[in-house]
Amino acid sequence: MKLALITLCLVVSVGTGCASPTTGSGLNADDPATKLGAIVRAGQQRDRSAIPDLVEQLDSDDDAVRMLAINALERITGTRMGYNPYATASKRRPAVDRWIESVRQGQFARHSATR
Repeated sequence: MKLALITLCLVVSVGTGCASPTTGSGLNADDPATKLGAIVRAGQQRDRSAIPDLVEQLDSDDDAVRMLAINALERITGTRMGYNPYATASKRRPAVDRWIESVRQGQFARHSATR
């Protein structure tokens, strides 16, 4: 199931060049394909500057967005901080709060050592 969802997300992200104009771009795009593609690219490129935006996506109503966001964060930082993208919102909240606090404290600043 997970692999099928990831594959679907990657296929959708490849088609973003043909997508109609949307509000926002990258991780803040309204268009799901654009957003998912940006999340995947951030993880592939280990883009530390995307961490705050990826953390915001952990609260998404969309399971695919949450799953890809935590996978990207793990690839960039080496941790999930106990986050489960499939848990209920109330069960995800403590891990989201840990991510928010880590970003606020600069734990994953660009100059930090990567894994």
